[in-house]
Amino acid sequence: MNCKNCLNNQSNKCKRMPLYPNINATADELHKTTSAFLVVSQDCNLRCKYCFIKKKPENITLKTAIDAVDYVAENAKLYGDRPSINFFGGEPLLRWIDIIVPVTLYVRGKYGSNFGLSMTSNGILLDRKKLDFMKQYDIGLLFSMDGDKKTQDINRPCKNGSSSFDILERKIPLILEYYPRVTFRATTDYDTVSHFFENHKFAIDKGFTSIFNIINIFAEWNSEQREELKRQVDKLGNYFYDLIDQGNNVHFGPFDEMFGRLKEIKIAEEENIYREFASDVLGYGRCGIGASRFASIGTDGTLYSCQEMVGNKEEGGMFVIGDIYNGEDNEARLNIIRQFHPHKVVSSAGKKACEQCRFNRICNGACLINNYFANEDLNIMPDLLCYFYQILLDKAEDIVNKAKKENNKKVLEFIGHV
Repeated sequence: MNCKNCLNNQSNKCKRMPLYPNINATADELHKTTSAFLVVSQDCNLRCKYCFIKKKPENITLKTAIDAVDYVAENAKLYGDRPSINFFGGEPLLRWIDIIVPVTLYVRGKYGSNFGLSMTSNGILLDRKKLDFMKQYDIGLLFSMDGDKKTQDINRPCKNGSSSFDILERKIPLILEYYPRVTFRATTDYDTVSHFFENHKFAIDKGFTSIFNIINIFAEWNSEQREELKRQVDKLGNYFYDLIDQGNNVHFGPFDEMFGRLKEIKIAEEENIYREFASDVLGYGRCGIGASRFASIGTDGTLYSCQEMVGNKEEGGMFVIGDIYNGEDNEARLNIIRQFHPHKVVSSAGKKACEQCRFNRICNGACLINNYFANEDLNIMPDLLCYFYQILLDKAEDIVNKAKKENNKKVLEFIGHV
């Protein structure tokens, strides 16, 4: 009997295990890495002003890349997993000829289709030849772009200062031809916030149906910029309602996630629950802290709990959790995991702000690694992010109420509030 989604030939050799170990798991019970961001280069052809990657001339060797593939593949056999890697950077397409192509051919030749491959790219170097190869060998794509020309060129200029928008505008139709459901991953900053709505509309007008737009929480936003963000979210919510009403299935993350959060808050209030999510699994089901089988692999084979910490040893050395040649350092992983607890999560604005926040009962700390970058503590959320989520939630509630008032079953069904 063959396993459909793992590398073992016989299903009875697989030890099917949950994604996360039990909350009380010991170091010996932590899972090995089976899925990883593989940083092939820390160099990039853009100079995004908010980028967390330390620009260094560090590149992975072909041997290390193949060793990383074999490492996650061998680990996956222990659990009946489908191993996977995401080519990451910097900009991974800078290593197209010498890393991505030979590694892909190696993976497909040795492991076949039961090995996931994907890439996170700014798209600058994409062309039809590369896209043909990616589709032929089943490489997924996450596309990073911030929006219209003004926003893109402020946030994400080319390395030499020239316009990246002018390059990408003509490539968007080609990207969507090959990846019609690709996510448009964007960041909004304080000086481009007035284009927040227009950048969503830009992506929709170009043909994208999945947009994920997050704000730059590491910048200082004044009160006027925060108010502008609120106005922009209001416009986005109205636009979202109209699109769904017209039969367009679009997703604006993290905005449309708030419809589910409204339900969670209601349940927590009714059942008097306080931050009890995933209380039975290690790390409370949170990513980036080494609790699951996901990790990141640096250019030298070092294992990190999160891709944002690769190469940032001077800022987050504690997030190094081993290497592909000696395996995971599970004590180091537990050291990270034990530093997080949902009951400790608090806004950087203080506990009083949390007591007045509608998310208080269900708050999970959002991105724990960004918390650490901003406040050197996994449990302290930047208050700007708290503010962003609160205005998204308020607008989501407005949409639910409007749809109910109008008995708009199409919208109610789409947002899961029938």
